[in-house]
Amino acid sequence: MLSEAKTRKKILSNATDLFAHNPYGKVTIRKIAQSANVSPSLVIYYFISKENLYCQIFEEFFPELECMIKKLKKESNLTLSMIVNNYIEAWRVNSLIPVIIHRELLSLDHTEAKSRLINKLLMPHKKKLMSLLSSITECNPYNEKYYYMLVMSLSTYPFISEHISNEKNIDLSFLQNVYESVLPQAVC
Repeated sequence: MLSEAKTRKKILSNATDLFAHNPYGKVTIRKIAQSANVSPSLVIYYFISKENLYCQIFEEFFPELECMIKKLKKESNLTLSMIVNNYIEAWRVNSLIPVIIHRELLSLDHTEAKSRLINKLLMPHKKKLMSLLSSITECNPYNEKYYYMLVMSLSTYPFISEHISNEKNIDLSFLQNVYESVLPQAVC
């Protein structure tokens, strides 16, 4: 029998995969339990609800981003490429997180989970990233939002492109052009 920590992690991992490949409304406790090969009551035991489980995916990941930002703030010669490369590495280790975030943010549904994601995690993180970006010479109050979008777009594109390309009516070709033209220059 799996330990409690391993069982919880297995449920979380399977739920992450389901949420990355399906809209929030199509994922159920029963599907999560089936995917993790546990009973639905065990999913409820660990996470109370689908919303809590969904939010827990991000709540366990975002502290990693916060640590990364703290580490980057200590860099004396911080560059845009350093920030983008650190984000790419963070997403590489957790490649389904940007997929789920983009799926949720592009969704027209207004769920409590979406509100929690935006208000509790994404908005505070955006402020911290923008504060970090302000320490880059090229970044100023007039273009900081541009730099924020550039970092997020460039760092998430490799991870969301294959998942979103399967979605109907979404054209990301413009992002491909930006990624290919800006990132190689930023990485140098």
